[in-house]
Formats: sequence, C-alpha cells, structure tokens
Amino acid sequence: MRGREVGYPAGRMPNDRWPNVLATLALAAGGCGGSDAQSGGAHTAGTDKPTVTSIEVAELEISGTGVDRFTSCPPAGELGQDWIPKLPPWTPAAKSPNAPPPPPDSPDLPPPIADGRTATEKAIFDTYPEFRRCYQRGLIHDPTQDGHAAIVLRIGPDGRVGLVESYGVCELSSPVVACMKTSAARLRFEPPAAGSATITIPTVFTTRGGRPHEHPSPNDAYTAAAYVTVESARADLHACESAARRAGQALQATATFLIDLDAEGRILHTHIDPWQGNQDLLGCAAHALEKLAFDKPPAGRGNILARISFNPRAGSK
Repeated sequence: MRGREVGYPAGRMPNDRWPNVLATLALAAGGCGGSDAQSGGAHTAGTDKPTVTSIEVAELEISGTGVDRFTSCPPAGELGQDWIPKLPPWTPAAKSPNAPPPPPDSPDLPPPIADGRTATEKAIFDTYPEFRRCYQRGLIHDPTQDGHAAIVLRIGPDGRVGLVESYGVCELSSPVVACMKTSAARLRFEPPAAGSATITIPTVFTTRGGRPHEHPSPNDAYTAAAYVTVESARADLHACESAARRAGQALQATATFLIDLDAEGRILHTHIDPWQGNQDLLGCAAHALEKLAFDKPPAGRGNILARISFNPRAGSK
C-alpha cells in the first residue's frame, strides 16, 4: 500500500411535468470522452478558437445522513483557488430554560487553555491524529481514496461545538468523513467574544510525494470554480430531499443535467437525460440548479455537464 499523508493547507421525462426541463437531448457534446469536452468546446469552421466552453462536474451525492460528496475531485485550478463554497451564516439556537445540562467532557478531551494559538490552529492540531486514523481505517475498505474535505465547526457561546458540517468533499468515502465529523464535535474552545464562531479545517489526504501542481488551462480553472458553484446548491437539494421524505416518496434518484450558459454565466436552459428514480425529486433538483450563477465561460458561452445522485446505494460510486 502506498504511504499516505493528511495535510492541512433511462426513461424519458414527460415535458409537461417540467416546463423548463427538456428531456430530448442527445448528450453527444457533453458525454464522457466527447471531443468537445476534451478540446474545451465547439470550434468555428476554419478556426481553432473554441466558441463554447464545455466541462464536466463529477457526480454530487446528496445523502440524508448529511455527508455529501463528489465522486471525483476537481482539477487543481489556479494556485490558491477556492475549493470550498461560501459558508452560510449560523446562529446558535436559543437556550431553553428547561434544557438539560451539557454532557460532561471526555477525560481525554484537551481543555480550552489560552496558550496563544488561534482557534483554527488549535482545531488543526487537536484533530490531526484522529483525522489520520479515520482515513487509515477507510483505506482498509477502499485503498483508492485520495481526496480532500473541509470540516467546518460552528462554535456556541460556551465554547462547545454546536454543529459540524463538511464541504468540498471529494474522493473520500462517507464513513471517513462521518468519522472526522464525530471527532471534531468533541473539541472545546474558549468562549467566542462575539457569542459564536465558525472554524474551517481544510484537510487533504494524498500520497507522501504530494500532488504535482501544473499550470492549469482556462478550462481547469473554470471547472474547479464550477464544482464550487454546483455545491452551493446543496441546501436547496436537501430541501428537495426533505420534501420527498415528508411526502412519503422514494428518496433515490439520479440524473445527468446539461446546463447551457450565456456569456455572463447565466443559465439559459437545463436539459435532463438520462435519469432514473423519483421524477418529482429530480424536477425539484433541476429548479435548484437553475438558481445558480456560474462564472463567465472563457469561450463566451458554456455547457456544463453535472450529475446529481440522491441517496445512492451503499457501495456505489
């Protein structure tokens, strides 16, 4: 086994069901191995200059457990380019006068000592050993894991972790990410002066040699940014899943979405084909994606191929 390290830096959809979703698309341009996806877009006759930026975003799994992930990681993009979406605001829940007392601290829990470290530095230091153990256990079941995740801690007024979230997860199994979140939930911090705080722990798992960074093409940087944009729809996609759950509908569905963009990155059309599972859930997902605003395509117009899978069966990728 290679040495590893953790670092911190088929049917058709009825058109009358979804007015804005077309189900008659042939995915020749956006399919895996298609010439446009490889070359960066369609070309004008007699010139090598592409007129459309065509990219693919890996399948985004939306899970009722809260551990969402991309099945493949985005390209590196520009040096220092964000791979974590903008975090939504968070406010601690109001404490009820009848609320039970907080659970006692674990005897092996590091005490919140004012030692000059920032809260983020403390979080990184305290989680490193356990995050590494989570990853090593995951390699037993899937030795191909080599990705990243940002573990986000929401700190309440008492310094305890009120909520743990994960963002930018790719090529890591759900059990690994769930293990990391459980570990991070046990941390304690000095009570935030503002009453609450958010701490982000960006975590990268890779081989000992590290990942080579090559100068990205315009498509690489644009693809990396598109991953972040697609992930920003997670809250709306979970709202779709929750609505289906309340209605007693099937919670498994998968679809490929081809999104056409204008020169400003605004969505012109959303096509779905192929699809499988709960049509109402996928229709809700289509409307969620149509709210997104992408960066301006480098070639002037854009096609983005994205896949969304709700509650995939265990063992699928």
